[in-house]
Amino acid sequence: MTGADPSSLWAYDAATISRYYRWRFWTLGWRVLQILWWLGSFALGLQTDRWFKREAQNQPRRAVQLRQVLTNLGPTFIKVGQALSTRPDLVRKDFLEELIKLQDQLPPFPTPEARAIIEAELNYAPEEIFSTISPVPVAAASLGQVYRARLFFWRRGGR
Repeated sequence: MTGADPSSLWAYDAATISRYYRWRFWTLGWRVLQILWWLGSFALGLQTDRWFKREAQNQPRRAVQLRQVLTNLGPTFIKVGQALSTRPDLVRKDFLEELIKLQDQLPPFPTPEARAIIEAELNYAPEEIFSTISPVPVAAASLGQVYRARLFFWRRGGR
């Protein structure tokens, strides 16, 4: 699988992933900028609150901001937030209450993106697999979402 797209791998292969990203500096650079921007804006907000002695006043707002930052950064950061939500010994109470929302109150990602994933994974358009599929997800989680759908009746050797 020399030069293969890492998303097409069925098993983790560090060498293939390394080859794929070796000359894709813009991809790595853009992601680093995104992470620095979101986490930096959060840290700057906390520091500004300290400088102007508004920590207590802005605690609820900063807790919501932390949850939104982790959500905006994507599944890996959502998982970190979910893990932290189980650690009241490490996380302030106000932050903990917001991080708990990452367990079961995540916004869905766009349906066209989900449909593209279905097509890429199954090599068929959703309309070729399902006789009906809900236009919006019925549930969302950090790594996926759920649609209500009905499979076509498949017979041996085809439909």
